[in-house]
Amino acid sequence: MILKSSSEKSLIVLLKKHDVHAFNELYSRYCKELYAVAYKRLLSKDDVQDIIQDIFISIWNNCENLDEELPLGPYLFKSLKFKIIDHFYKNKSRSLVPITDFNEAENVHQNTDHNLFLTKELEEVLNKEINNLPLKMKQVFLLSRKDYLSNDKIAERLSISSQTVKNQISLALKKLRQSLEDYNTL
Repeated sequence: MILKSSSEKSLIVLLKKHDVHAFNELYSRYCKELYAVAYKRLLSKDDVQDIIQDIFISIWNNCENLDEELPLGPYLFKSLKFKIIDHFYKNKSRSLVPITDFNEAENVHQNTDHNLFLTKELEEVLNKEINNLPLKMKQVFLLSRKDYLSNDKIAERLSISSQTVKNQISLALKKLRQSLEDYNTL
């Protein structure tokens, strides 16, 4: 089966049927770009490989929740962003860069502390802004971004139309972008 020329939508349809070839094709389309973005932030091949593996295992395990109408890229990069944030929290005391001399160690420690501070601050601001969203918009947004439900699943769960779900997510993202425009995010 030749999948290189297949559309992402058709690959997701096949993936929802647990087609390994479709999964492998999606992996090959996104892996290098995800790796490059993650490596810029973590500077550790092992950590980056672990994070990317976790993301794709999650995709495989939850493939039935994917919406073939939505592009997979933004979902993957949002997952990557949250995995990197989680990684920083879990590894506060561990250096993220190989150390070759004392001066370098001091610089890395200061940069890591600064990154942890910025990550924590950004997460607090983001959570505050999410909590300030109107109730229904907040509910739709969290089901989409935290529970990774498709628009159709959210619409079904909340007894609203799929278009309403799309509109609510779009408005929520717009509001969050506006409130976070002063922060340098992924």
